[in-house]
Amino acid sequence: MKRSRRALVAASTLALAACSDGAVAPKSADIDLAETRAAGPAPYMRNYVAIGTSLSMGWADDGVYSVSQSTSWPKQLAEKIGADFTVPSIDFPGCQPPLAAPIIAFKRIDGSSAAHSNVCAPNVAGVTLPTHNLAVENATAGEGLNATPATASQGRGPVTSRVLPAGMTQVTAMASLNPTFVSVEFGGNELLPAQAGILIPGVTFTPLATFKSNYAQIIAGVKATGAKAVLVTIRTDLRDFPTIRTGPEIASQRGAFAAYNVSVNANCDASANFIFVRGTVPTAIITGLTRAAMGLGPYDLSCADVPGTLDFILSPNDIAFVNNLGAQMSDEIESKAQENGYAFFSLGALYDKSKRDVPFELEAFLKSATPYGTLISLDGVHPSVEGAGVLARAARHAIQQTYGPPGAPGKPAG
Repeated sequence: MKRSRRALVAASTLALAACSDGAVAPKSADIDLAETRAAGPAPYMRNYVAIGTSLSMGWADDGVYSVSQSTSWPKQLAEKIGADFTVPSIDFPGCQPPLAAPIIAFKRIDGSSAAHSNVCAPNVAGVTLPTHNLAVENATAGEGLNATPATASQGRGPVTSRVLPAGMTQVTAMASLNPTFVSVEFGGNELLPAQAGILIPGVTFTPLATFKSNYAQIIAGVKATGAKAVLVTIRTDLRDFPTIRTGPEIASQRGAFAAYNVSVNANCDASANFIFVRGTVPTAIITGLTRAAMGLGPYDLSCADVPGTLDFILSPNDIAFVNNLGAQMSDEIESKAQENGYAFFSLGALYDKSKRDVPFELEAFLKSATPYGTLISLDGVHPSVEGAGVLARAARHAIQQTYGPPGAPGKPAG
């Protein structure tokens, strides 16, 4: 059965609703938590523009609105260095409205179901597009290069039109702003759809040659402006994402699952597979409870990988493939940085440590305000405010290493 990339991404989202961007590089060094606020930006940072994906847009808790946009890592970076940085603020409840804690409530912040929402609020009154943050949820490098609000396949609903003016792409909008500095963050959406448990070139992952071609054109567009830049690589290990868990971790919660009429299959006990819990666990809980209400037996939660199916189970070979492709894409990003004298840093600054001290415990997962730990939001992928701060510090550190201080030291942050 032929399915579009967008359909598979939507299926991954709907799995949450139903219950409601080999070889791995060394880990990124932790960034010093000590910070100073800038008295003012260096000249090269005075007109900073961000292009990229949901990670730069401020998408969090599976949605976006003005509050999350105001704490995105590019916005936090701009605040740390004292640069003016406008965002395309979307009015409450968002486009789409973010999830509300806890997960087991299966609600969004507007009280609607956690199922994919068609709600897309307009921009806040007074917002003029384009703003300094041009990043769009679910964008690939190809879409960042080519997609306008009228042609975009990325994003949910008309979210692209809340960021880009009619007829403009991220790259053309960036050029129109005459930036002195640009952050470029693409690559995650070329890989992450594979978390659904199926590898299809051009659907759940983007072939390396396609990414390289699109990314080279984006960098050419940045270079044409004369701006300095920081490039973001995706050099990290998918196994470190808090939404990726092992079969034995699932099996350890067998008793807790039983309370929701879910039976954890014995094939989880020693399974070498990896489970995308955002897709599997909520589905299991809602199905188990529904079956109980109908007087039926428990739902069978299996850790077996069924090749070619959308099962949210990744084999060790699947993980190795995704990690290797991410490493190759990161090699390309780093080569472009080195060719042009740009700064670069890795998303591993956040994700390499995002699962530390975050064991998988079902009750905490369902009922905690931080089911994926303090660094990751309720959707299991995008950073929380604290996690975005980690990326902002990593960006600032990389910029300083390449260009010198991006802003003059000021008083300590309070």
